[in-house]
Amino acid sequence: MSTRRRLGPTPASGSGRSRPARESTRSPPARTAQGSTAARISWSSLHKSPPLCASMMAGESSISKASADVTPFDPLRGPTPAGTTIPRVIDRPGHDFWVFGYGSLIWNPGFDTVESRAVRLHGYHRQFCVRSVVYRGTPADPGLVMGLRPGGQVAGVAHRVRATDADAVLTYLEDRELRHEGYLPRWLKLHPTGDGSRSSGDVIEALTFVVPNGSHSLVALSDEAIAGVLARCSGENGSNADYLFNLNAGLRAVGVDPGQLVALERRVRALMASS
Repeated sequence: MSTRRRLGPTPASGSGRSRPARESTRSPPARTAQGSTAARISWSSLHKSPPLCASMMAGESSISKASADVTPFDPLRGPTPAGTTIPRVIDRPGHDFWVFGYGSLIWNPGFDTVESRAVRLHGYHRQFCVRSVVYRGTPADPGLVMGLRPGGQVAGVAHRVRATDADAVLTYLEDRELRHEGYLPRWLKLHPTGDGSRSSGDVIEALTFVVPNGSHSLVALSDEAIAGVLARCSGENGSNADYLFNLNAGLRAVGVDPGQLVALERRVRALMASS
């Protein structure tokens, strides 16, 4: 059966259908398949995922952080004002596709999923390096959320989305990931982990949001400074500390050791207790 997955914290009670608190102010219409069994799609078909629009790919190298001319929509150069429509910058696939979650998308995708799998991405690592002025902070006191930076590897969750939901889900993700923070969408290959039903050679090509060097929201802070921000800041979607706690819980829910994030959580909890 097609399911709507929520990993980590317990869903809020209500009418029987739960919808996680969103990391955005917009969400796609919900879809629920009643009494149907989701067919497994061909993994090889995912290797033909569509490219990003040319303007976005060009922007990775051509947009300067120091430029003063902010266009109406330019996610790397500055936030897009509320009320401004985010254009389509991700081409819509004609088949089921995957979205990689390494931060809040792990426990709070905000859209219906057919299935979710623990995966690993090689060539990038997860880092609290993205300034958040809406979701987990304010312009006066910015919080921090996760970004992907080159080097190493990172474990997370891949969510499979129906082809029929592509436009709604991608419109939602364009608003959620590109309006405030300077992410760049990319299609990257992921390796499933802990899945005996498929060989280690199988890969998933998934939509992934990385943080390029030219991003306006990219910051580099010491471990001590990061802990201080997480312990102090809050935004529209709650405290920055809860972002970290939910991330660790979401990773554990899919059998992934949070690693160094455990020590960071201890430090943040200690700072909160002493304040």
